Amino acid sequence: MILSSKNGIMCVITKLDGGKLKKLGILLCLLSLGFIFYNSSRPGALSNLRSYGIVQSIRDVKYDVEGKTNTTKAKAGVLPISSRDEKINLIIRKNAHAFEYALLAVLVSNVLFSLGLKGKNALTTIMFICLLFAVTDEFHQMFVPGRTSLVSDVIIDFSGSLVGIVLFYIAYYKIYVKRLIKNKKGLDIK
Repeated sequence: MILSSKNGIMCVITKLDGGKLKKLGILLCLLSLGFIFYNSSRPGALSNLRSYGIVQSIRDVKYDVEGKTNTTKAKAGVLPISSRDEKINLIIRKNAHAFEYALLAVLVSNVLFSLGLKGKNALTTIMFICLLFAVTDEFHQMFVPGRTSLVSDVIIDFSGSLVGIVLFYIAYYKIYVKRLIKNKKGLDIK
């Protein structure tokens, strides 16, 4: 794999053939699905502690930047101590859901495009896959201790996947296809 920089954008040039790239894309999709399933399989208390650890890390960085001492440093394994911390924790958890599904949508889009499925059919297939997994994931959470199954989480997950689809389409049509057209015109001139 060779990395080069052209026009301020990092380009990845690889010597893998199309078949290996398709297999790699499928593997990344499966890993993403597995990662989401793994996170949903964790008991609510463990998942909550992990996200609260992120709240604490953000707070620590904030105090470091401001040059202040963090007087509210929490001990490891301690849940939020204020309603504000609980709200921030909830925001982080819901954004993590959306981010996981945005990444999933990008990976699914990449696989479908590499398999030659594009346009409206690809779009509906991507949305269907992401929505189906969001619904089944929430159903699965009903059986995990301390977790709940919420329609609002399905909506957040699906919204994240829509963001991922938009990002993929922008990257694909505005950058990749534009570059292919530009390179093709450059080859025609010579």
